[in-house]
Amino acid sequence: MNTMPNSSIDLPSLADPDAWDSPILFNEFETADIPARFLPSVFGKFATELANTTETPEALSVMTILGVLSTAIAKRFVVSPKEGWLEPVNIYTLIALPPANHKSFVLQRCTKPLVEWEKEQSLKTDANIKRQRSERKTQEKIIEGLRIKAAKAKDPLEQQHLIHEITLKEESLTEIMAPPLLFINDATPESLTTLVHEQGGRLGIFSDEGGILETLAGLYSNGVANVDILLKGIDGGEVRVRRKDRSLMLNPYLTIVLTVQPSVIQNMGDKHAYTGNGALERFLYVLPKSKLGYRTHTTPPLSAKIENAYHARTRELLNQFSGIGEEKLTSPYVLKLTPTALADWRDFQTMIEEQLRPNGKFSACQGWAGKICGFALRIAGLLHVAEQGAQGLVITDTTMAHALQIATLLAEHATVAFGLMGIDQTTEDAKTVFQWIKSRNERSFTQSEIVLAMRNKKLGKPERLLKAMQLLHERNIISAPIRLTTTRKPTTLYYANPMLTFGAT
Repeated sequence: MNTMPNSSIDLPSLADPDAWDSPILFNEFETADIPARFLPSVFGKFATELANTTETPEALSVMTILGVLSTAIAKRFVVSPKEGWLEPVNIYTLIALPPANHKSFVLQRCTKPLVEWEKEQSLKTDANIKRQRSERKTQEKIIEGLRIKAAKAKDPLEQQHLIHEITLKEESLTEIMAPPLLFINDATPESLTTLVHEQGGRLGIFSDEGGILETLAGLYSNGVANVDILLKGIDGGEVRVRRKDRSLMLNPYLTIVLTVQPSVIQNMGDKHAYTGNGALERFLYVLPKSKLGYRTHTTPPLSAKIENAYHARTRELLNQFSGIGEEKLTSPYVLKLTPTALADWRDFQTMIEEQLRPNGKFSACQGWAGKICGFALRIAGLLHVAEQGAQGLVITDTTMAHALQIATLLAEHATVAFGLMGIDQTTEDAKTVFQWIKSRNERSFTQSEIVLAMRNKKLGKPERLLKAMQLLHERNIISAPIRLTTTRKPTTLYYANPMLTFGAT
């Protein structure tokens, strides 16, 4: 800035762009929505309806529905673009939107068929589980009687015979079937491991909070993080756990869908549990543009016909591929690609590879971008099975095209997410103040106005607001504070750089 008055207002100077240096703006991104039309048949219709009813970005419904599909068919399908490459179809996704964006409602409506299917299966298995528990108690009681008898036996041969009988009975103890469970909202690493084992290696995690990320990062274990099952759960890596009375060995296939506030993604970059081990690179990040402030509140309710059709199709997939508590398939279905679909995917792979170079678009998130081609295959697999089930095992050109379009959009969102993880608190506060300045159609504001505007935000605290204002001044976005003594009460005034575009949100 070339000139800056300290004790008096020089309106012509401050109103003249030549009196200012160019503003150094923040990296503002306008992430594109992920259209519901990329989902096949009833899934796309339901995503469109849900987004319209809630006046939320379609990306929220699209990615949540992909998570539902992942829960239904994980471990049952793999996608193979070439010999030796078997890509699973389960996904992790973090969808970030500010409060009041109906995240909970969308999550609840998308997962409702999972909840209903669980209840139906519980009714079918409840009697069998009760019978197994009763038999187990009886067997344990018999074993305990034999144990007491063996302890009292005087004859060594009789005692040895009883010990052998106890061993045989313990080996044949009835294994109690676990109640069917498709997904949970929260769990410790220990309980998550047990649940995944009980459910045959598959489990979903759906939540409208980021609490499970805090738990896995060591919130309730004195800061000791245990994210091994999170790392292995993306592709069925082997997990070995030693318990007091037994050892567990499993190959987990997890699905994770978390609809959270943007601060959760920002804070993940500060968690040692998630840095340096590839955890951050396993998520598909979605940061759609909120519609808050532009909603009409006059949208019609969900179409019962479309919602019922969504429920029915999801239930079909669950009935065919659930396999809760047991293995219905000795090996997964292998999905291949048509020649055109394969060629398109390889072109995408080449484009991504070029952008991984030092000056490329993904140089700041190479680890994540290095996985997006595999994630594109997973999305293609989910789209294919949603439409065709196991009737056809070749992914079509159209399905792959839609998957690649989704992956391309997710790549744009990921660059925003990883940029957000690197933002410090003062920068984030300054961006909040900057948005308020841009939303006004005025070239100046007082200290009292900015304090009033920020009073319900954490940055309303004097020390945080002062740092944010100083950063805006250093970026040539606002003037230094101007102290007015000509008014009845001393007033501090700021001017905004006239090169800025006003009235924008």
